[in-house]
Amino acid sequence: MEELLVEIAAELEKRKIGEKQISSILQSNKDVTNRRVIGGYSSVSVVDREGQKIPVFALRNAAARFMQNIFARPAMVFHSDIQVGRVIPKWTNPETGETLETKVDDLGWYTLVEIRDDIDIANKTWEEVRKGNIRSFSIAGSSKDKLQKQDHGVGYEQVNELEIYETTLCETPVNQLSKFQILWAGEPGVHV
Repeated sequence: MEELLVEIAAELEKRKIGEKQISSILQSNKDVTNRRVIGGYSSVSVVDREGQKIPVFALRNAAARFMQNIFARPAMVFHSDIQVGRVIPKWTNPETGETLETKVDDLGWYTLVEIRDDIDIANKTWEEVRKGNIRSFSIAGSSKDKLQKQDHGVGYEQVNELEIYETTLCETPVNQLSKFQILWAGEPGVHV
């Protein structure tokens, strides 16, 4: 699937099809406009509320491994083993044609999540997202290599290697900067 998307992107560029034309095409497709998409940082490279810090290089490696399996990119709610969505590699705004991507930048791991609409718990979670009650991400995983460090007299545990199992939607994140926003609310012109 990813190879197909790369080929399509190359063809669009070759034909000089711009963002306005892409937007027009996307707006006419209900499978695109009915999606519910959120985006924000699942993890930011700061000392979190549990005294851990995951540096950008460790996030980059772990996120790359997480994204490799297109069938195992779960987005859960409250670390509950209930999958309410999936982490998606890219998303194009149907109104503007702007494309965003899941990636690790200088701050941390920016993540795009599409929320399901086929189960009650996902719909209830979406309502809480729309109300503003759930606006944070958290990640679950396993630390493979960590060490104790100090910065300005404050001790913390630095995680140099990890395996990410999921990203989750929650009310209060362990990583205080892991917030998301609604990017697309499932219908044209209705965004929060």
